[in-house]
Amino acid sequence: MQAKHQTIAIGCLLILLSVAFVESGTSAERPDAIPEEPLRGRELFLSKGCVKCHAVRGEGGRIGPDLGKGFFARSLTQMAALMWNHAPVMRVKTRELKLSWPNFKEKEMGELVAYLYYLNYFDEPGNPEEGRRLVREKECLTCHTIGGRGGKIGPNLDKMKVYASPIFMAQAMWNHGPLMVKKMAELGISPPSLQGHEMVDLLAYIRAASETRVKEQIYMAPGNPRRGEELFRSKGCVTCHGVAGKGGIGPALGARRLRGTVSQIAAVMWQHGPGMWKKMQEMKVLYPRLEGSEMADLIAYLYFVGFFDEPGDAGRGKALFVSKNCVQCHSIQGQGGKVGPDLGQSKAFGSSIDALQALWNHVPMMEEATRKEKIAWPQLQGQEMADLIEHIRQTQKKKPGVPKQ
Repeated sequence: MQAKHQTIAIGCLLILLSVAFVESGTSAERPDAIPEEPLRGRELFLSKGCVKCHAVRGEGGRIGPDLGKGFFARSLTQMAALMWNHAPVMRVKTRELKLSWPNFKEKEMGELVAYLYYLNYFDEPGNPEEGRRLVREKECLTCHTIGGRGGKIGPNLDKMKVYASPIFMAQAMWNHGPLMVKKMAELGISPPSLQGHEMVDLLAYIRAASETRVKEQIYMAPGNPRRGEELFRSKGCVTCHGVAGKGGIGPALGARRLRGTVSQIAAVMWQHGPGMWKKMQEMKVLYPRLEGSEMADLIAYLYFVGFFDEPGDAGRGKALFVSKNCVQCHSIQGQGGKVGPDLGQSKAFGSSIDALQALWNHVPMMEEATRKEKIAWPQLQGQEMADLIEHIRQTQKKKPGVPKQ
């Protein structure tokens, strides 16, 4: 029963944290927006009781949805609106279970939501039979050997069996990409395209068909998004690619272009490789090799960037503040209701995490106030959530002495 309550709590938490992150848009605006170790939040997922209601890929509770199966594969504002709209039901459940509403500290909220976002970063196991079909279709055996069959032009892929993560294959393909493409051109072979989960399926087939004996598989720790952000600059990616807004020579990578799992993001990089490499030659830009955990870190960064939304529209937010009846309880700079605090003076909007903490911890009081005032709980779309936050932030910027993010 307690699990149900925690499910509710997690739901609202995600809303609010999503709202908080919406404000930032990019790591340039919020230096702390990109997490360093997203998996830290797993401890909170367990200690706060989330696991009693929610499973992650089949392991955990069954009361709420499995959070590892694409449930949170949406933008921050979409998640925020989804969970906010269900907050009243969550509160009903907490009362039924006679459980107090859990409070979260700023650091805990950031770590928990980073973990929950991270769940969809990992690939499902590949399909060996589908991988077998892809090996034929992509003509991999023209150059490579798998299970004693194939060509000798490229390296024997049996050795990939030792690697448990597709990151290793992705990094090898990236580092050898220009040479591979050049050799294929000489042989009159088109570079193979990769989409969706095809890289994982290929690796699954290689493991099944390989003649290599493996005593122990080599695992790679999930990437560090903060280090990936540094690599994005130091490896020169930023020379051609933007993150928020418009791109440079290449497309902006923050506009959901790279949303997906590890292998899906790696496949996009491979797919655009030939064009990128050609452009680098024209610009006389040094081709960036990736060593050690660098591919994992870079992909982790690109994954997180894809979840940040553009800032909302303050003008639309101002209209929503009235139409959604926020103004009946809250004022901004003295204009509006007196039931709740003046949001234009609230220190809770000094940072995104501060806003999340205040919203989450005050959900019980907000629910009570809406009931007393006979105000329906406002239903919000993702963009509307962003617009409201931006309206509040902009009004605070116009008032001296109010903390700014």
